[in-house]
Amino acid sequence: MTGLSWLGAEDPGLREWFAARPRALFAEIALDRFVGLVDGLGEETAGRALAAAADRIAAFALPAGRVWRLRGACLLLATDAPAALEDPEGFAARLLEELAAPLAVPPYTLRLNASIGLALVPEDASGPAAALSAADRALYAAQRSGVGRSRRPSPWSAEARSVPDFTRALAQALERDELALHYQPFVDAADGRIAGVEALLRWRAPDGCLLAPPQFLPRAEQLGLMRGISGWVLDRVIADARHWRRAGLDDLKIAVKVSTVQLLEEDLVDQLELRLARADVAFDQFEIELSESTLLRDIERIREVLRRLRSYGVGLTLDDFGVGGAGLVQLPRYPLSKIKIDRDFVGEVAHDQGQAAIARAIIAMGRQLHLKVMAEGVETEAQVGYLRRADCDQLQGYLFCGPLPPAELDPLLHQRYLRPELFAKGSASRTLLLVDDEENVLRALQRVFRREGYRVLATSRVAEAFELLASNEVQVIVSDQRMSELSGTEFLGRVKELYPRTMRLILSGYTDLASVTEAINRGAIYRYLTKPWNEDELRHHIREAFRTWEGLG
Repeated sequence: MTGLSWLGAEDPGLREWFAARPRALFAEIALDRFVGLVDGLGEETAGRALAAAADRIAAFALPAGRVWRLRGACLLLATDAPAALEDPEGFAARLLEELAAPLAVPPYTLRLNASIGLALVPEDASGPAAALSAADRALYAAQRSGVGRSRRPSPWSAEARSVPDFTRALAQALERDELALHYQPFVDAADGRIAGVEALLRWRAPDGCLLAPPQFLPRAEQLGLMRGISGWVLDRVIADARHWRRAGLDDLKIAVKVSTVQLLEEDLVDQLELRLARADVAFDQFEIELSESTLLRDIERIREVLRRLRSYGVGLTLDDFGVGGAGLVQLPRYPLSKIKIDRDFVGEVAHDQGQAAIARAIIAMGRQLHLKVMAEGVETEAQVGYLRRADCDQLQGYLFCGPLPPAELDPLLHQRYLRPELFAKGSASRTLLLVDDEENVLRALQRVFRREGYRVLATSRVAEAFELLASNEVQVIVSDQRMSELSGTEFLGRVKELYPRTMRLILSGYTDLASVTEAINRGAIYRYLTKPWNEDELRHHIREAFRTWEGLG
C-alpha cells in the first residue's frame, strides 16, 4: 500500500496538500462488511485486501488525488480533479464501480462493496477539518441507506442543519451581504480567445459553506425571495460589466441565467433598461440563458419579452440542450442566438459513437438554424480536438478555467486567451496513425515510414488511439487486426463513425475472412494488408491512401 498513512483532522500532510488547492473533493470510503472478511479469512488476508483496495483507489484518482487511512477499513481520498469537482456524485459512482470489480488477493479473488461520504470544499465545508466532519456525516447517511451507496451533505438534511435555521438564514442572506457571483469563462473554439463569462450565483451560508443555486434557490422561491435575489444579481452583474468595460474589455459577453418566473415579471425589460442606462453599459454585452422548461411553457408573454430583449441586442442561449424535454419544434418559435450542448453529451464524445453522433447532430442543427453552439463540461484535450473538428463554436469547462470571483478572474481576462497551446496542435498535413499492441511491430513500422515525410503517430492502446485521433488531423490509419482491447475491424468500424473521412487499413498476420469481408463491405476498411510485409509495397499502399484522401477532399 504505497504511500498510505494514517490521518487525523490536523494532519500536516493534509493541511499541506489542501493549502495549494482552495477547491477539493473529500471522499470518505468505508469497505462494507469488512469485519466479516476478517472473521472469515483472517486479519492478514483482510489487511492485504484493504491494501489492494487502497491501491485501486489511488490508481483511480491519479494524478490529482491522494489517499490516507482514517480508521479501520475507512480510507480518505482527497482530489482536485476537474471531473470530481464538477460532478462529485458521478465521480463517486465511478469509484464504487471500480471498487466492485474482482480484486486479486492471492489465493483469493474477492468482491468488495463500499459506501462513500462526500464533501466539497468550499461548497460543503470551509476547510480540511470541517470537510472531514461533513464527509463523515455523509458516510453515516450513506451506510444507513444501504450497501454500495454514496452521499453528500445537503443543506436540507438534518445532518447538515435544521430546516427552520436554514430558512431564517436564507431570508437574511441579502441584508447580510452573503450572496456572491462567480464567473466561469467560455472560449472561442477557433483559437481559445475568451469570448465571455457565465455568472454563477453562490451563497456563503452562516456556517461558512458556499452553496450553489440548486441547494437554496428552490426554498428562496417558496419564501418569495426571488425578486430581491434577481434584482441583486442584475445589479451585481451590471456593476461587474461596467468594471470590465472600463478596463478595456467591452467586447466581453456576460451570460446570466434567468428563470421563467423572472421572465413573467411585467417590468423585467424596463428594469434592465433603467439599470443599464445608469451604469452606461450596453444591452448587447449580455446573454440570457434559458432552461428548456421555459420553452415548454410556450407562453406568449415570455415570447414577447424574449423578442424585445433580442431586439435590443441581448443574446438568448438555450442551456443544457437535449436533457430538458424540449422538442425541436420549440426552437424556431423563440429568437435564440445560441444553444449549449449539455455535459452529458460531451464526456465521452471523442470515444463514444452515440455521444459523438448527438453532438454532431446538435452542431449541424445549430448551423441550419443560424445559432452558435457551445459545449460545456469540457475537461480533456481529446474533447477539445473532436468538438473543434465537428465545428463547435465555443467551449467551456475546467480544462480552461473553473468559476472564479471577479478579482481572481481579472488577470485571466486580460490575457485574452486560455490554453492557446491546445489550438495550435494537430494541423500538420499527411499524418499517419499506427496502431498495434506489439511494441516491436510499431517500432518496425515507424522505421518503414521514417523517410516518407509523414507525421507519424503510434500507439499500442486503442484508447490512446482515440485520444490521438481527437487531438490531431489524421488522414490515414493502419491498425493490426488481433489486439487485446478490440479487434482491428471493430476499432476501424468505430473510427468510421467518428471520423468518416479517414483512410483505414488493416495490417495483420491473421486472416479472419468473414469479419474482414463484412468490414470492407460496410466501408470500414479501405484496404487489407498482410504480415510479414514487403516494405516497398507497404510504402506504395500508404502513398495511394494519402492520394485517395486528397482526391476525396
